[in-house]
Amino acid sequence: MTIQRDFCLNLFILIAFNFFGSYAVADDQITVVTENWYPFNYLDKNGNIVGKSTDIVKKILSNASIDYSIDIYPWKRSMNLARTRPNVLIYSILRTPIREKLFHWICPISSKVKHQVYKLSSRKDIVVKSEEDIKNYSLSLTRGTFPHQYMQSLGLVDGVNLQVTSENDINVKMLIKGRVDLIVEVESAIYSMLMAQGLKPDYITPLITISLNNNPDNCMAISKQTPIALVERIRQSHNIIINKLELNYR
Repeated sequence: MTIQRDFCLNLFILIAFNFFGSYAVADDQITVVTENWYPFNYLDKNGNIVGKSTDIVKKILSNASIDYSIDIYPWKRSMNLARTRPNVLIYSILRTPIREKLFHWICPISSKVKHQVYKLSSRKDIVVKSEEDIKNYSLSLTRGTFPHQYMQSLGLVDGVNLQVTSENDINVKMLIKGRVDLIVEVESAIYSMLMAQGLKPDYITPLITISLNNNPDNCMAISKQTPIALVERIRQSHNIIINKLELNYR
């Protein structure tokens, strides 16, 4: 009976150790999510997730000795994952007031970005000299992104003068096909999308830059449900990497 009791006790300890040990390892794992947004995070021709921000995120997590995987999704899905699940890190994400309380923020991971309003160069009938003028036209924007939320704050309405899509490159296609009058994008991203369509940069014309009182940082953000010790570990690694690379992001 003693031998049997000892065997059962040892078996219980082994099972408990394996269960809690595996749980501890899982606590240190991070799921990284992003969207296709050149040149910060995008799929290369081999199907690898690359980009300026991707390089920084990988360096930060590797320096912190954190096991991670990176997946690329439509922006709305990436946001939903980061808002609802523990141990999810999302990038590149602009730190705006409406998002402030949703995540643990680690900033910056790139220099500040400038969003501009674009039209087809052939559209001589479109005149935008101020943000108020934008309301006279239709736009295509990616759901849940900063430009989408910003245009809503100006009074534009989904399904009326805002056409909402799941991917950034769809917006460019909508503009090219004449289905909308304007789009909002950063320069490097939109010119890359034009090249993918076999078009030259002068096919479109920038009109105005979206004016912001506080131009938001381009960041990585971590789900609120993530253990704070893990968040701080990533934050400390971020400080080390940014300082080491002497990046002029601030």
